[in-house]
Amino acid sequence: MTTAQPGTVVVDRYRLSQPAASDLAAAEAWEAHDQILDRPVRVTFIGGPNAPAALDAARRAALVTDPRLCRVLDVGSLDLGSGPRAYVITEPHTGSSLTEIVSGGLVDPQQARAVVGEAAAALETARRRGVHHLALRPEAVRVDGHRVVVTGLGLDAGLAGVEASGDTAAAADARALVALAYYALTARWAGESLEGPWIAPDAVRPLPAQQDGSGVVPVSTLVPHVDAELDALVRRTFTGDGSEAPATPADVVAALEPWGEVSVVASLPGFVQPPTEQPVRSSVFGAMAPGASRPGTPPPAPPVRRPSSGRIARAAAVGAAGGYAAGQAQAPGAAVPPPPGDPAATAAYGPPYAAGTATGPVMGPVPGQGYPAGTGAYPTAAYGAAPPTGQQPTAPHGPVPPPPPETGGFATTPAPRRKGVNPTPVVLGLVVVGVIAGALWAVGQALAPFEPAIETNPTPSVAAEASGQPEGEGSPSPEETEEPQVRPVIESGDQLDPLVDGDGEHPEAVERAYDADPSTFWFTRTYYNNPVWGGFKTGAGYVVNLREPAPVSRIQLNTNSEGGAWEIRATTAEDPQGGTLLGSGAFSEMTELTLEQPEVLTSFVIWITELPTSDGEFRLELNEIVVS
Repeated sequence: MTTAQPGTVVVDRYRLSQPAASDLAAAEAWEAHDQILDRPVRVTFIGGPNAPAALDAARRAALVTDPRLCRVLDVGSLDLGSGPRAYVITEPHTGSSLTEIVSGGLVDPQQARAVVGEAAAALETARRRGVHHLALRPEAVRVDGHRVVVTGLGLDAGLAGVEASGDTAAAADARALVALAYYALTARWAGESLEGPWIAPDAVRPLPAQQDGSGVVPVSTLVPHVDAELDALVRRTFTGDGSEAPATPADVVAALEPWGEVSVVASLPGFVQPPTEQPVRSSVFGAMAPGASRPGTPPPAPPVRRPSSGRIARAAAVGAAGGYAAGQAQAPGAAVPPPPGDPAATAAYGPPYAAGTATGPVMGPVPGQGYPAGTGAYPTAAYGAAPPTGQQPTAPHGPVPPPPPETGGFATTPAPRRKGVNPTPVVLGLVVVGVIAGALWAVGQALAPFEPAIETNPTPSVAAEASGQPEGEGSPSPEETEEPQVRPVIESGDQLDPLVDGDGEHPEAVERAYDADPSTFWFTRTYYNNPVWGGFKTGAGYVVNLREPAPVSRIQLNTNSEGGAWEIRATTAEDPQGGTLLGSGAFSEMTELTLEQPEVLTSFVIWITELPTSDGEFRLELNEIVVS
C-alpha cells in the first residue's frame, strides 16, 4: 500500500480522486484527473517482485493502438513517502466487466459471439505488434454501451509472472478467448485456473467448468438451443488433445464472424430486461378544469367606466352589444331582467321600463337616464331612427340587456403609415450605370492598339549594350553560379535483426525514432545477464534512409540510455557492418557525432554491439535521430 490519498498529485499532473476496484493483489488503483489535458485517467501503483517486468510489459503495450484496448498513457516510478513505487497511467475503466454482466444473467449466444469477437480482434492487433495479454479473464473484458474494451494488456501478465512469446503466447490468448465465450454462456470458467496468488483474495473468482471423460462438458449439454458454431469451437478447444484448437486470436475471429452489434441489455435474458413502454399522446398542458385558462393566457381586462357624457365608440358599442345579446340568448342560466313595475327596474332602466311602456330594458350609458339629445350616441344602425327627445329606445326584437364593459381593444384608429424612400429605383439605377460603364470600358480595351510586350529578361547582348560593357564582362560564368544546397531529410528507418527466426527489435515502433516527438522512442527488447544482446547475437542495429543524397556533417542521437557501444557506418541495410566507419562511442542522453568533412549519404546504419542500460536494464531507448 502507498501513502496516497484523495487530492494527492502524482508527477505534478495526475490528481487522485478516489480508490478504484482492482482484482490484482500487487496493484492499488485510483481514479484520477489529468490536470494538463483535463481528462479522467486511472492510476495503478504496482509493487512486488514482478513490478519491473510489469513496467516493461506496460511500455510495450503502450505502442499498440486499438479503440478496443485500454490505452497505456504513462509509465514510471516515484516516491510518495513510503519508498519508490512504480505506477502505470491508463485510460479509465468504464462500463461493466464480463463478471458483472454474467452476475445479472447468462449472455445470449449471439451477444457472446459479438463480445468475444471484438475482444479477439483487439488481441489480434496486439499480436501483430508482438504484444500478448497472457492473463485474459472475465474481469479484464468490459462492455461500455456498444463498445468492448480489453484491459490489462501486458501489465496483468507481468504482475502474474507469466512469460511467453511467439506461437505459445498467441495460442494461450486464443484459448482464453474461447474460455470467455464458455463463461458468458454457462457462468463457468474453462481456462487456466484463477486461484493463483496474483489475484486479490477478495476478488470474485468464477467457478471452474465441469469435466467429463473427454474434457470440459460441451456447451450444448448445459445450454439448450446454443449456437452450433460456438459449441463446435468449444469442443475443438477443450476436448481431446487440443490439436484442432485455434492457434491465434485471428482464428477465433474467423470462427465467430460475422457478429452483430454489442448491447449489454440485449445480452441479458428476457425476464430481467426492462419492459418497453408504448408512447402515449397527451396534451402538453394536461387535463384542464372546466373554465380554467391555459398557461400563458392573460387575465381578463378590468371594466372600463364610461365618462359622464355617455359617449362610446360606435363600432365598439354596436359590436359589443350585438355579441353580448347573442351570447345572452344562447347561454343557459343567463340573468333575466326584472319585471316592469319592480323598484329595481326603475333604478336600473328608468321610468319608461318601470311603467311598462317599454318592451324591454333600455341600453343607456347611465342607469335611469335616457340618451341625451344631440350626442349621437344612439345606435341608429342597429335600432333604426332615433326616438324623440326624452323617450327611451326599445329593442326591435325584445329586451336589450345592458352592454358589457368596453375594453377599447378593437375600436382603434389605423396606425400612421411610415413615410420613407423606396430604395428599389435607386439600386436599379446604380446597377444600370455600372453595366454601362463596364460595357464602355470593354469596348475601349478592344479598340485600343496593342503595345509591345516589355522584355523583363533581356538577352546578354542587350544588357551589355545598355551597360556599355562588352558581352561576357561583368556577368558570372555558369561555373561560378552556386548550386542550391541539399539538406538531409530522413525518409524512413527500420530495425536490423540478424536473427531470421526472431520477432525483431520492436519493428512496430521504428517510426518513433524520427517522428520529431522526443517523448516517443524506438526501443530494443530487454535482455538479462549479458549486455551483448543476452548472448543470443553479437549485434543489431537501425538503418536510416534519406530522401535523396545529401551532405551530412552531424548525426545526433537523443536517448534515455547510458553506456553500451555503437558504430555509425555509411552503408545500407543489406550490409549493416560494411561501408565506411563514420564514428563510434557510448550512448548518453545526448549522443552526437560530428564529421570533419561532410559526407554525401543516401543511408547510414547505427550498429549496436553492446546494449546500454535504461532504468537499470539492458535496453536501448532511442527518442530521436537528427541529421544536419
